[in-house]
Amino acid sequence: MPHPEISPDSPLTVLRSAESLRVLCRQLLQALGAAEPHAGIVADSLVAANLRGVDSHGIQMLTTYIQQLRAGGINVPAAGHVVREDGVCLRYDGENGLGQVVADRCTDHAIRIARNLGVAVVVTSHSNHFGAGAWWGEKLARSGFIGIVMSNACPAVAPWQGRAAILGTNPLCVAVPGGGGRGRWLLDMATTTVALGKLTHAAHLNQREIPREWGFLDAAGRPTTETAAAQRGAPTPTGGYKGTALAMMVEILCAGLSGGGMTTELPVYRTGGDPLGISHTFIAIDPVRFLPAGEFESRMDRLAGLVKAAGPAPGYDEVLLAGEPEWCSQQIRERTGIPVPVKLWGKLATLAGELKVDLPPASSGS
Repeated sequence: MPHPEISPDSPLTVLRSAESLRVLCRQLLQALGAAEPHAGIVADSLVAANLRGVDSHGIQMLTTYIQQLRAGGINVPAAGHVVREDGVCLRYDGENGLGQVVADRCTDHAIRIARNLGVAVVVTSHSNHFGAGAWWGEKLARSGFIGIVMSNACPAVAPWQGRAAILGTNPLCVAVPGGGGRGRWLLDMATTTVALGKLTHAAHLNQREIPREWGFLDAAGRPTTETAAAQRGAPTPTGGYKGTALAMMVEILCAGLSGGGMTTELPVYRTGGDPLGISHTFIAIDPVRFLPAGEFESRMDRLAGLVKAAGPAPGYDEVLLAGEPEWCSQQIRERTGIPVPVKLWGKLATLAGELKVDLPPASSGS
């Protein structure tokens, strides 16, 4: 049954604190057999995405994960194992475990190797959706490294000049460290015009129309701004042929190197019992191996200043760099709470009831 507070005249969102959502995520995953530390890793990554305003990769992903868990599509206790380590290179097998758990182990290995050798390249196969790539890129950057994170994904996108869905949204993240452990520059993007999860989030907000700039096609391959039609259709590669080339690059560096499934060797849907077989790549580069300690961070501050010196174009207040809108959102949402679509909250409430998990109370001001 839906949560009692959800009614036809409800607002589009309800406010919940980050910590209350972390608790809910942990408890739902633990109710399905996840170990407490594993549930915590997943919860932290999802809620961090919501805090950053990237709701496409926030707690709405939990409903998909739960579908997979209930269908037996994820090896719940698995954390994976090292297949081979040779110098700066490490190949990992995720054993079909929770994607965030696999990514956490892989980034730990990347940090260890890069501290010793200056560079690390860690690839893994047999994994699952690992949340937002930014979470893992920032983990590497907080440790002082340039972090590069990539993942292939289930087929959803036709290649440029193609008709059938062959490639995934294949995200790419680059995180650059700043002084004092803070981030300086953080790129996290799908190789499609927008992430698929943005469409799901729009549907949760009852938005019947989406911007044409999102680049979705209907089932007949025609551009559409109708949310329902886009859900039956497909996204498009960002920048046309350039997006397809980037998606191929990610596929090569993830599945190509890891020995994992490529493109249509992965299942089309990620809600059933079939293992996804996703591959990820994590690269860590230690700037201190190139420049004296602190100089790289200072140069990045100078680079940011050079770019911002362009001055804002008409209609804009400032020149924003990759990562800055998300860090601003995080400051606001940590203070005011995370707006959760009522539709999504209803799904989570139903799951909580079925799994005998208590729902968190509303945040003040909601």
